[in-house]
Amino acid sequence: MSYALEPGLVKDLAEARAAIARHGIVIARAIETDLVPAIMAEARASMESSPRKLAAIDEDDLDLLLEKIRKASTRSAEQLQDIYIRWLTKLGAGSPTDVVDDLEGVGQLFKWDRIAKATEQATEILRENGFRGIELVSPENISDSLKVELEERWPPAFDRVSDLLKRAAEASERSESEETELDKARTKKPAKKR
Repeated sequence: MSYALEPGLVKDLAEARAAIARHGIVIARAIETDLVPAIMAEARASMESSPRKLAAIDEDDLDLLLEKIRKASTRSAEQLQDIYIRWLTKLGAGSPTDVVDDLEGVGQLFKWDRIAKATEQATEILRENGFRGIELVSPENISDSLKVELEERWPPAFDRVSDLLKRAAEASERSESEETELDKARTKKPAKKR
């Protein structure tokens, strides 16, 4: 059953959802296009920082190692992007009551710490082969646009949509409760007179 929300809340929520989608798409695109090259650049720097170990690997084995790191990095980036797109879809089109319980987790998901974890598989492969692990220190390691989105644009947009989703969920619950009370009152049979 659909419950009516105040028109102003509906309008504000639609605008906030559109803003969060715009910012989320920029983040997802940066992950799609810039994350793997950034991881690969760090992996090469890691290998070059150990010239003896690097010299001990023949060219074919080095190509295989780089390909393995690239595939692992690509897989990590694709998984992260899939998660982001799934949550952006839910934030944009999901029922407020369905989404509100997951807001804290979504807020943690769209942070630099989560994106930086995409290097874990590449680090593991490098360490298995005697090289130091890699770390992306800040969003700037990937792109300036990602830094701007994560640090300046995403947080206020997410806070706004979170607040509006919570208000909409509360209004829906109130409306549902009122509707249930009205249904009970309608179905209550009058007592028989004697």
